[in-house]
Amino acid sequence: MKKMAKHRGGADPHVLVLLGFNQYESMTGIFAHAREARWTLDTNYNRIGLTPAAGERYSGIIALVGKQEELAVLRRYPTTPCVDLSAAWLWDLSAKGADRVGRVAYDPAALGTLAAGHLLDQGYRHLAFVNVCNGWHERPGIRTMAEEAEKRGGDFREIPLYRRITTQPPYSAISHTPAGLRWLAKQLRELPKPCGVVVVDDWAPHLLSICAQAGIAVPADLALMGLFNQREICELAAIPISSVDIDFERIAREGSRLLGRLMSGAKPAAEPILLPPRGVVVRRSTNMVAVHHRQVAKAVHFIHEHFRAPLSIEAIASAAGLSRRGLTVAFRRELGESVARYIARHRAEEAGRLLCETDLKMVEVAECSGYTSLEHLYRAFKGMARTTPARYRQQHRRRG
Repeated sequence: MKKMAKHRGGADPHVLVLLGFNQYESMTGIFAHAREARWTLDTNYNRIGLTPAAGERYSGIIALVGKQEELAVLRRYPTTPCVDLSAAWLWDLSAKGADRVGRVAYDPAALGTLAAGHLLDQGYRHLAFVNVCNGWHERPGIRTMAEEAEKRGGDFREIPLYRRITTQPPYSAISHTPAGLRWLAKQLRELPKPCGVVVVDDWAPHLLSICAQAGIAVPADLALMGLFNQREICELAAIPISSVDIDFERIAREGSRLLGRLMSGAKPAAEPILLPPRGVVVRRSTNMVAVHHRQVAKAVHFIHEHFRAPLSIEAIASAAGLSRRGLTVAFRRELGESVARYIARHRAEEAGRLLCETDLKMVEVAECSGYTSLEHLYRAFKGMARTTPARYRQQHRRRG
């Protein structure tokens, strides 16, 4: 049996970086540790797609296996210390050579608990999970979502999409046919409403498109929760997607520390090191308390879609299919406040978000939040937040 190569003294360790996806956050964590440990890094695969040349030698390898190409490279270095940040995307942990690889990844069970907890906190009693691959990273989360829903008086169902599509790990290699998407649309239409639905970020835009075509309002009818918080997907979606942030940067740092120990002669543990997620990043796709009265839910959705323009009770009532009197009574009974108060609060919350997250001028914040003038913004904001917009921005601005 070959012994694992071990780095000993001399030149700085030379480490191959082999990331299949989530490159920016993972690379940030790897670079941070590499500076501390005085590693030199080969990042050619991630920069320009070049795999190592024949005869190239490394002190260690840190990988995030997402494609067969990365797995093929790992097999070329059977004795080189290696840490895989994916834990088991492509290969069976009992396969030959798996016991030499250290593994650091997110905790999929904790992901499920956090996603379900957020939706239940928002008042959604019906939860569903769209199972895309049925992999190791999905099955534990299905179990904990179901447990969390049952514990808190809700119900849970799995939508086994993987049975209707052709899948080759990872998610990016999925072939989704029109028939598979039609089947998924049928499943979403048949869900009890309002419902909270969890799916990996990659598939969230598909669900948004299906909902738009089927007349399912997000988040009023269906609150959509992603997993992994891939910002380029979640923030640029037609409706920005809430997601569980698994903190790839931290995972990469911990994986790099483990690689350092392996290069010094330590042996990898039999089980992967699983790290808890950072938390839920809330965006528009779940940013609404569940409303179980169908007409009131329609009214709330109409407000969220049109609050930047002047709104009348009559227009909202018409959209909800109620009389003015019927709307005001049902709205207060369901949400505990008047329609006018709800609109004012929603506009103030949007103004607060823009003040914290953008560099828009005050007049632009007012316009984007539904206020007809800067004076109206100041007056409303002072009443809702008990401070001025400028001071609120100064106190709550995100520091980056």
